[in-house]
Amino acid sequence: MSNFSLLNKDLIFLNKEFANTDELFGFISDKGLELGFSKPSFEDALKTREQNFPTGLKLNEYSVAIPHADAEHIKEEFISLITLKSPITFKSMEDPKQSVEVNLVFVLGLINPDNQLETLQSVVELMQNTDKVRALLDAQSIEKIEEIIK
Repeated sequence: MSNFSLLNKDLIFLNKEFANTDELFGFISDKGLELGFSKPSFEDALKTREQNFPTGLKLNEYSVAIPHADAEHIKEEFISLITLKSPITFKSMEDPKQSVEVNLVFVLGLINPDNQLETLQSVVELMQNTDKVRALLDAQSIEKIEEIIK
């Protein structure tokens, strides 16, 4: 089973435009709630966790963010992938005093603690493949995203 088996095509969004992380978190929280993946508390939980434990990561020539919230805010496990038309600023996972301009966001909604480390490792491994990241950012269809990730 792929660690991306939780990637849900209803939660893949291409070339989205957000002014900041709050807008992004509001958008994905609304979608998660609407589709039954997350609870109403998910948005605040994402913001709080990101503030306390930033998830921006500079890898090779691209930057990614992997925001997530604790299991109590999730109804059904999911991975959401969002490509951004224009980068938005996240604080760096490695040094929270530093900012990272992110083009690609994986939002994780995990309940099973065993999935969390594996899924994070899979995302980071994928992000270290510059060709795949470039292909994800260039993708114009959800089918293309799924093809790249599988």
